[in-house]
Amino acid sequence: MEKILIEGGHRLNGDIEISGMKNSALPIIFACLLIEGECILENIPRVSDVQNALSILKTMGAEADFVDYHTVKINTKSAENNLDFELISKMRASSYLLSCALVRFGRVNMPYPGGCNFGSRPIEQHLKGLKCLGARGGESDGFLTLKCKNNLKSNKISLDKISVGATINMIMAAVLLEGQSVIENVAREPHVIDVIRFLNACGADILHFGSYIRVNGVRKLKGVKYRIYADMIEAGTYIACVGATGGALSLKGIEYEHIRPLRLIFDEMNIKISYNSREIYVSSNNPKGTSMQTEPYPGFPTDLHPQLSALVCYCEGGGSITENIFDGRFAYVAQLEKMGAKIKRVGNTVYISQTRLIGASTDATDLRAGAALVVAGLGAQGITTINNVNYIVRGYEELTSKLASVGGNIKLIQGE
Repeated sequence: MEKILIEGGHRLNGDIEISGMKNSALPIIFACLLIEGECILENIPRVSDVQNALSILKTMGAEADFVDYHTVKINTKSAENNLDFELISKMRASSYLLSCALVRFGRVNMPYPGGCNFGSRPIEQHLKGLKCLGARGGESDGFLTLKCKNNLKSNKISLDKISVGATINMIMAAVLLEGQSVIENVAREPHVIDVIRFLNACGADILHFGSYIRVNGVRKLKGVKYRIYADMIEAGTYIACVGATGGALSLKGIEYEHIRPLRLIFDEMNIKISYNSREIYVSSNNPKGTSMQTEPYPGFPTDLHPQLSALVCYCEGGGSITENIFDGRFAYVAQLEKMGAKIKRVGNTVYISQTRLIGASTDATDLRAGAALVVAGLGAQGITTINNVNYIVRGYEELTSKLASVGGNIKLIQGE
């Protein structure tokens, strides 16, 4: 089994190319089930979740392969309603099959989507929205079964709470329906916008108005060449790494507008950010602590909570993070404590005191918790070992080699 080995205490300096956004790539890959013709998707990250998504399409009979290192060609003309339950149970993003397979085949039967285990991530908003469009069925014994008697019908959908996955699923379910569908209380994350941009490039008529989305149904979608956004969470993770180690990085390919909502937090932490076109410059020398809370975009993202907790350990004055999205986001706390972190959880808030962490043997418990251990290990004294790195490779492309290229003493090794 692979492990990550880090010798801490080395400053980071240099350039890192930010990979494509996993959270955009996955729904766009599944959306190809709705499209007539061939799609060429550029800037696709080579991470295990993407490989699983392509494998799901291939087991359905579609063509879905990398044609160069970051470009995927997909043609679903021959796809059949044959879902690989084992692959679906490995990834949360397989939930996008609820809409895409239902629209394409009129029926979907699949196990509950898998993925990282960090608390309740219910599927009821997805099911509620699809039922508003005419689907029947639901959840039973860990399986999701939906069908539509004839065809789905356009309608108004009001989500009870903001959900990225439910927002994207409703868009994909409505895009080919006759008439107009309105989705209220929607997510605004960049990967939601990326999916809309992709579908519109394919001939859809989708308009985003902040808190709601209007989908005017079209008869068909055509294949296109499309380049997805760079990953703002990957960029935010490397910003946290710079904060923990000191130094300066140039992060290439990232849209500054996606990072802008984080700017106030990083300014408070004395982490300097400037930008030029699709490149941002980050430097840190004496980070300061602050308090923050996770919120839907454009608020502070839950997917950066664990990494920022690790960073705050190194910050003058310490700080706190309140989690408002996922109630089980705190598994990383016990792992940071192994490294000597002074961190206390009270309800959905962690209070963190400044501490110089010491390297230890740790376990990644989910994708972002694993990234937090990388941040912690880079700044720590001594050697940090991170086990269960399969979680990390689900969402970060070549993380160890990228960090090693800018001065981090970090490597991926074969464990015993």
